[in-house]
Amino acid sequence: MNEFINKTMPDESCRALFHEKVKENETLDFFEIGKSILGRSIMSYKIGHGKKHILYVGAHHGSEYITASVLMNFILFMMDKATRPRTFSNINTEFLLQKFTFWIVPCLNPDGVELAIGGLANSPLYDRLLRMNGSFDFTHWQANARGVDLNHNYDFGFLEYKCLEAREKITEGRTRYSGNYPESEPETSALASFVRALMPSLIISLHSQGREIYFSPHDDKTKALAERVGKRLSYSVEYPEGLSAYGGLCDYTGSSLFIPSLTIEVGKGENPLPYSSLPTLSNRLCPILYLAPTLL
Repeated sequence: MNEFINKTMPDESCRALFHEKVKENETLDFFEIGKSILGRSIMSYKIGHGKKHILYVGAHHGSEYITASVLMNFILFMMDKATRPRTFSNINTEFLLQKFTFWIVPCLNPDGVELAIGGLANSPLYDRLLRMNGSFDFTHWQANARGVDLNHNYDFGFLEYKCLEAREKITEGRTRYSGNYPESEPETSALASFVRALMPSLIISLHSQGREIYFSPHDDKTKALAERVGKRLSYSVEYPEGLSAYGGLCDYTGSSLFIPSLTIEVGKGENPLPYSSLPTLSNRLCPILYLAPTLL
């Protein structure tokens, strides 16, 4: 894997340097799908030209920024394979990219990532963020800059979840606070609009806790896909329950749009996962992300 990505956290300057590094590559296309609350770009990178679209998304949660780096490494991995077409894991890369188009959104929550890595600094929402967090330590911050957990802000079971949220006294800035209404946040609105326009054949959302795979919709076909991926990763396969079953990207895309959708929890331990684990995670995940469309 590329040393720069393995050694540098994906804050704004790192993402900008990464973009400059890859944007001239002829195998890659890219565009901005939207902006965060604080105006940071949410980029999507495209590799391949097949009729079936595959979407990978990272960093819904600020302190899970290691997933953004895994996907940045996956982009480098795919660029390398596309530049020098050859067989990898018994799959011909040229054939793969003729059949599938990969879309990668490494960092959906750039404001949250900035907070988790760098703290408040000179944020224009300094006072509000400090009040929501209750301290100057934003190491474990999950939400966006408005205090909304983006992976509970999609339009699936939202009203039911608001009742659970009230019962559990989950307020803004806390993990699992869902916002005022579905897609209230520019980040989730941008991604949901992108998904509805693209209607991919597969969506994988990377998170960082549990070494588990959650799947949606709850049908035999998607469960079998999750089990095939889980077997290759040696991760357990679960169907989301309780608070985890509402308002997530894969809840919405799987159960409302009927797109096979997997949430892969890439590691274990307290967030943020140690950055020293990035090479191991990248070496484990990149081949699986390459092969995943062929397991449909």
